[in-house]
Formats: sequence, C-alpha cells, structure tokens
Amino acid sequence: MSLAAGRLARFRPTVESKFHIDYDWWEKSGRDFRLYLRDQLCEECRERFSDHTNTEDVDWVNPETGEVRRTDALRECLRMRCANDPDYINERLPVASAVFRIFLANNNAPLSPTELSRLMPWRSADSILNTIGGQRTYLGLRPT
Repeated sequence: MSLAAGRLARFRPTVESKFHIDYDWWEKSGRDFRLYLRDQLCEECRERFSDHTNTEDVDWVNPETGEVRRTDALRECLRMRCANDPDYINERLPVASAVFRIFLANNNAPLSPTELSRLMPWRSADSILNTIGGQRTYLGLRPT
C-alpha cells in the first residue's frame, strides 16, 4: 500500500469532521449533477425549469453588498426560493438527500455532522456521520 493510500485508509471522519459536496465525484462517477440538482427543486421551480440542460446563467445581486455576479439559474432558484420553504428539508427525506439539500442551500459551505444535526434536529450527529462518513459515497457528500 502506498503512503498516500495508507493515510486515506487511516482517516476516519468524526462528528466534527467537515463535509461538503465533492463536485469532482459527480464528474468522475459519470452522473449528471444538474439533473439531480433539478430534482431537488420545489414543484414550482421544477415547472419553471422543465429541462436541466437548457438553463442560463443569471445576474444575482447580493442584497447585503450590492455585488452582482453571474450564477446558475437552477442553483439560484433553489437557494432563493426552494430553501426558504420550511418543509424543503424535512424528516421524511433520506439522510443523504436532506444533507445534500442543506449544502445546496448554503452554497456548499462545509459543515460537520454536529452542525448538520442542528439543522436536522430529528437526526443525531452520529446517525448523519454513519450515512455520509462511511465507505460508500452518497450524492458526492465527502469530507473536505
């Protein structure tokens, strides 16, 4: 075993380890991130974006700074509309899906299972870690 592989084999995430959506995982696995992203939209936004491939970048104005930046219309719709629905992230969702939606809504800012459990009080940090910190990668959720 190489030294790098040995280091990876010994790394075991804890409830304090930070996780995020690893976009490289999506590319390497041959999965269509944008298709899955569209599936995470609320019903109203899914109707607005009937196709995940023919969307455009939009100007987004930061309400606090006034800064304008180009952003993906699907992601911005999710962050600005869907994520504000109190039922968007709920206990009926599988753990990985709920965590994935949290990262989409928070612009993929890294969070630990402890922090995630505060946003999903129906799940313990250990339960979240068991799902996203195991051998199998769900939805590109990986340690940073």
